[in-house]
Amino acid sequence: MQKVEVRTMVKKTELEESPKLSSKVREYLWQYIFDNLLVQKKIMVDDKYNYSVTLDLNKFNPEIHKFFTDSPFNTDSNKFRPEPKFNQQGNLKFANIRVVSKEMDKDISPTDYANIVYDAFGSFLILISKKIDKSELDELKKGLDYEYINSFNYPATIEECKFFLF
Repeated sequence: MQKVEVRTMVKKTELEESPKLSSKVREYLWQYIFDNLLVQKKIMVDDKYNYSVTLDLNKFNPEIHKFFTDSPFNTDSNKFRPEPKFNQQGNLKFANIRVVSKEMDKDISPTDYANIVYDAFGSFLILISKKIDKSELDELKKGLDYEYINSFNYPATIEECKFFLF
């Protein structure tokens, strides 16, 4: 059984402008990648560890966001800065994936949000494993269930978002 917590980190001062999407969207995206790619490649399937992946989603601000990680998932609108490996504390492995996007705000559609979050996970996974490449993730992305992604309350309540507030 996979033990992975996927959460979105939000500053309390930025709560109003944060994307209001159910936590089930990011959980679905992670589980989809896990079931359809990570299991076959035996990545993150060791029962010895629990995992925590935290998304830090930010609206692009040219005054603040000047330096980005080189990622094949980067576009003019979206830049990804995943940690290059898991950090570890006891049996917990954890990592942060920073996303800077021109589209990331309270009005982002569930479909656009899902595509950005999927690419964020992809940018991280190709860094931590030589067994995964972008073309595999691009092909897998074609099978996402957008009807399911768009089936949740939108905009979601803060409770449904399950943000990690700081």
